Amino acid sequence: MNSDHGVVSAEKTLQLEPRFSRVVRGLWSFTWKSGVTLRKMPHLFFLIFGLPILVYVTLDQGRTAPYLRFLVDFYLFLILPLHCLASFGSMIRDDLQNDTLGFLTTRPITRAQLFLAKYLCNLVWMQLALLAQACLLLAIGFLKEIPGLPALVPLFLFTQVLAVTVYGALSSVLGLVHQRFMVLGLIYGFLVEIGIGRIPTNINSLSMSHHMQMLLARNTLINEHYEWLSTGGPKAVFIILVATGVFLAGGAALFTFREYHSTTEMQK
Repeated sequence: MNSDHGVVSAEKTLQLEPRFSRVVRGLWSFTWKSGVTLRKMPHLFFLIFGLPILVYVTLDQGRTAPYLRFLVDFYLFLILPLHCLASFGSMIRDDLQNDTLGFLTTRPITRAQLFLAKYLCNLVWMQLALLAQACLLLAIGFLKEIPGLPALVPLFLFTQVLAVTVYGALSSVLGLVHQRFMVLGLIYGFLVEIGIGRIPTNINSLSMSHHMQMLLARNTLINEHYEWLSTGGPKAVFIILVATGVFLAGGAALFTFREYHSTTEMQK
């Protein structure tokens, strides 16, 4: 009987070994709970309601061009990447700042798994928060009677999901490269997303915003106000997903092989 009891206990112990799914569930609990603390509630409120309130107050009825400048130029290609940079870039830095990274890296999971799990949890959180903001912006468009908006809604939301995914992966790498990841992100944005993205050659494929423009240009409303190429929609999606995979692989490798010492990495 004792031997049988020992076997059962061993099996239960083996079943309690941390799997990747359990790691993700545990980190997700920390992610959403830390996102709704009293200290972060003002930031969350501003993230979701700040821009929609501004658009509602300043936009005149039926003004399509100004509305698209708010929705596409300002929100999708500026505000959204900055939110991703701040959130994903700090997902490891916050643990360094709080001196909790040592606790996480001593768990029985690899560093690559920890990096990917934190990325997935941040990805879900940012997708939900920015989805709420996007829905409010689109709702304001309906209230302001913007013509042709219903056909744009599914394409815009799909493009936003891709944008958060790829910019989040890129930002997570920048956060591992240096404490000043915000500066690195701004430099990257100006050089690659704005500079290279506007070059009328194949090199503009390095810009993720270029591929998002190709996706959005498949909509009639966007086509009427922007001179973007509408060809290569599936190719654009494929390139964005491949870029996401490359960024995540690079981040996982960097986090695996680079040591982050508290004496040099504690400060952002």
